[in-house]
Amino acid sequence: MIVKRILSIFIGIVALASGGNAFEFGYMGNTSFGMGGSGTGNANSAWGLYYNPALQGVDNNFKVGYSLGMRVKESGLSELKNFDLGKLNGSIDAVNKVLKNNEIALTSENGIVLQAPLSLGSVLSHSIAVGIFYTKRNVANVSGYLQASQNSIDSANNAYLINNNLDILEVPISYTMQVYTGGFGTFYAGVALKYIYATHSANKTKMSQHTDFGAPFKDIFRVPNGARTHNFGIDLGLAYALPNEWLVVGIVGKNLTSPTIKTQNLTGTNGAITDSAKLKMDAQYRLGLSTRAIPRTTIAMDFDLTPNYEFSGFNTRIDANAAIARRKVQNITLGAMVDAKILDVRVGVAKNIAESSPKDGWIISAGIGMGYIDLALFTGTKMSKAIKNLPAEFGIKLGGSVSF
Repeated sequence: MIVKRILSIFIGIVALASGGNAFEFGYMGNTSFGMGGSGTGNANSAWGLYYNPALQGVDNNFKVGYSLGMRVKESGLSELKNFDLGKLNGSIDAVNKVLKNNEIALTSENGIVLQAPLSLGSVLSHSIAVGIFYTKRNVANVSGYLQASQNSIDSANNAYLINNNLDILEVPISYTMQVYTGGFGTFYAGVALKYIYATHSANKTKMSQHTDFGAPFKDIFRVPNGARTHNFGIDLGLAYALPNEWLVVGIVGKNLTSPTIKTQNLTGTNGAITDSAKLKMDAQYRLGLSTRAIPRTTIAMDFDLTPNYEFSGFNTRIDANAAIARRKVQNITLGAMVDAKILDVRVGVAKNIAESSPKDGWIISAGIGMGYIDLALFTGTKMSKAIKNLPAEFGIKLGGSVSF
């Protein structure tokens, strides 16, 4: 009876995955970060609370983990360096094209997690976990539209450098139950209830040929004095594992209650800043697979069942001609980890299949860990057009975890 109920919930989540858009799925924790983002079916990690609470039952050891990290992404904005913004003769169409699709984004994802078994039985077992996840997003976009008669960016009265700061603090508590079915494997169900505290602030600066594009990031770790939100969310995860974890299948639905965040709105009457707008955190759905058929090796793959959205292009509709569309993200990831007792080594790749233009290329990641100390890196294969030999996207994480 319990197995049938779990299966019905599993099927229900798959059915729900036909709709809904949200922020892109994050990279919390070092393990998945070094495996291209693969975490929804990977039980060999301390971060099941974030990726799929059902995974706490697959490997229900006592686990502690921490992670600090930062990602940087630039798209389009550096191309403005190829133009003389004070003399745009013959370049207005090309500049307008850049103004409709650009960003510099800095994302910092940090967290601590604690997982503990409650009871271990021959048929039923239970475990709990608690964590603190803090995500900071700072995004700068240039939005505007130049008329044919405007030969300088200085003469454009609707071209602005727009900065959005979003801080989200989540405190989740999860419970996981596992049902052992003998030689047919084990089913797992996990739910995480989380408190959400968020702050958002925004500002815009009139564009000129002397605009400092680095200005929005000078006080990146200052908590903004903007719109504040207290809310709650629910994550639900399910998993099935064959004996010895020869195959683990996981599926998760995050933010199932679609919590909203109050935001400062720059597109009110006469550009006035108001707190009336709300940003909806629609549900995210992801499927994950992993296998440990090779001794001391985990191979994992994740797939976003629905496209999500980057937190970019928000607040950029200055007028009917000036707006930046929010970019879709639907990632497929593949990663591997070799655990050699003293240390573990990880590699991974990820690809956004939601949009083919602009082509983002691939994300390549790697990591190495020795228990309490772990370092993970990733880089994009797409290179910056304005800064030679610098990837358009890269990131780093320092963390660690222990399991016993």
